[in-house]
Amino acid sequence: MGTAARIVMPDTGDTLGSGHTRLTNLALPDRAGLLLQRAPEMAMSRSGRLVDRRSRSVVGGVRADLHFVELHRGELARVALSMARLAYVRSVVVCPVGVSPGRTALALAVAGLLRDRRPGEAPVVTCAVCPPLGDGRTAVPHEVRVDVDGRVQYRLVWEVLGWDQIPGWLADLRQAAREDG
Repeated sequence: MGTAARIVMPDTGDTLGSGHTRLTNLALPDRAGLLLQRAPEMAMSRSGRLVDRRSRSVVGGVRADLHFVELHRGELARVALSMARLAYVRSVVVCPVGVSPGRTALALAVAGLLRDRRPGEAPVVTCAVCPPLGDGRTAVPHEVRVDVDGRVQYRLVWEVLGWDQIPGWLADLRQAAREDG
C-alpha cells in the first residue's frame, strides 16, 4: 500500500490540518498527466478499459479509486481544474514530468487533508511542484511537515485554483481563522 506518515500543515494548526496516512506507492511514467481520485462509490473494480490498464501500471492494483491520465504539459492545470468539477472526482494531482513519486504521493495525501476541511468536501487540485498554470489560474503553496519513521521533512505542496475560485477560497480561509480563535 505505502509508507506510513504523519502530515501536519502548520498553516492550519496541528489538529484540523494533520493526519496519519499511508503514502501511496506510485510508479510514475516519464510523461505528464493527472492522477484522479474518484469517489468511493465510483471506485469499482478495475475493468479491462485502456485507462484502467494504464492506471494499474502507475498505482498498482491496491487503489481502485485512482486513475492516471496522460496529458500534454501545457494542458495540465486547465484539464485538472475541469476534472475537479466532475461529481465523481474527489482529488486531482497534477503530475509534471520528472516529479518524484514520493512527492506526488504527498500531494495526493495533502489534497485529502485540504478536501476534508472544505465545505461539502469540495475536490482539490494539488501538485508537488508549482505546475505550468496558463491564463486564469494560480497556485497557492502549503507548507507541510512530514514525519516518516521519526524523520521530519518540510515540503511545499501547491494547490491549483482558477481565478474564479479565489473569492470562495479566501472566504473559507477567513471562516477557518474565525473558528480557530
